[in-house]
Amino acid sequence: MDRRLKVIHYLNQFFGQIGGEEKADTAPLKKDGTVGPGLLFQQMLGQEAEIVGTVICGDNHFNENLETAKEAVLELIKGYSPDLLLAGPAFNAGRYGTACGAVCEEVAGRLAIPAVTGMFPENPGVELYKKSVYIIETKPSSMGMKDAAQKMAGLALK
Repeated sequence: MDRRLKVIHYLNQFFGQIGGEEKADTAPLKKDGTVGPGLLFQQMLGQEAEIVGTVICGDNHFNENLETAKEAVLELIKGYSPDLLLAGPAFNAGRYGTACGAVCEEVAGRLAIPAVTGMFPENPGVELYKKSVYIIETKPSSMGMKDAAQKMAGLALK
């Protein structure tokens, strides 16, 4: 490969290192490069791909403002001209899973960019998006981050 794939990573406020529930109303924002679990994902992606940016949105903000949040997140992602999107993983966090699924569906459908997320099977996002989004099965909590990152990066590079 003569060029590294440009990857965007979508995270919620917690994994995006903004804060916990008290910051769940955070509007979409972007940060260049990796944030939080993005460092692990970058290791898993190796030399084939580079996480060039991270888009972060609070779980409450995304789910309470679904249409406007989807548009704002899509615009931030589009600004990077990526080749690939990784979202989450959301594990068994329902609002986060719903957001990851919606972002992946929008990016794949409207931007024609491959998108991968990870969720525990009982996450409501799985039922909502299993027919339209690539979803890797994860453990229920972030204790399974390394395994989830390995599987998501592996699928993304295919």
